[in-house]
Amino acid sequence: MKDLRRYGELFLFFAKTGLMKQMAYRPHFFLMITGKVIRIALLFFFFQAIFFQVSRIGEWTWEQVLLLFATFHVVDYLMSITFGRNLSSHLPSRVQTGEMDYRMILPANLLFFASLEDVDMMDFFSFLPTLGFLGWVLWRLDMAIPLLQVVLYILLIANALIFLYAVILAIATTSFWTTQSYGLAVIFDNLMKIGRYPLDIFEGFWKVVFIYFLPLVLIAQVPAQALLGALSPGFVLFAFGVSGTALALALVFWRKGVKNYMSASS
Repeated sequence: MKDLRRYGELFLFFAKTGLMKQMAYRPHFFLMITGKVIRIALLFFFFQAIFFQVSRIGEWTWEQVLLLFATFHVVDYLMSITFGRNLSSHLPSRVQTGEMDYRMILPANLLFFASLEDVDMMDFFSFLPTLGFLGWVLWRLDMAIPLLQVVLYILLIANALIFLYAVILAIATTSFWTTQSYGLAVIFDNLMKIGRYPLDIFEGFWKVVFIYFLPLVLIAQVPAQALLGALSPGFVLFAFGVSGTALALALVFWRKGVKNYMSASS
């Protein structure tokens, strides 16, 4: 409990420091937030233009697609605020420059530092309108959602973050051998964006890939279906199993990477 409080205070310190750094250039800070909100608005109008032509995408109605879209951006922002850039960009850079050396002797967990040292408060403030958008979508759905489905939705959003954390951690860990993994992170980031579209747009091979081999459905589609009451118990177990397994493998890979880095630095 004491360690949990200590790391909670450390995270709040990272958040405060991140806000101070980004608020040093206030016009840039607010313009970047405005730009991020406009980008989401443009994607919203893109989906709206599609639904002017069709009434459904596969089994998804307009309101359900909006829920999927909002859920994706909630997950995406939570990742960006916390571990996204820390692992995909900062970790490889620190390995390359040798800055990881002194972080290894700090009296705190190295993985905690590597994952959360730079909290992106710009994305935090961009995230708030996204929550408002999600609330508006839920109002548009105009349906009574049981508490159990709400709880499952929240748990599956957390599960999506665990899955993304595991994948990005594994990609970032390769930098302990290559000193650079940013290219792989960019490729995955572009693939991840497929998760904001209903997978009904895919057929055959690609649908199987994005469900079972690179399960991008875990990011937004699975939580959205759970909230709508359209997810089977078996697939809920599959979702948690995939993320748990991916995290366990990523942590093993991380420990091997750290050992390799220490032996190379000694």
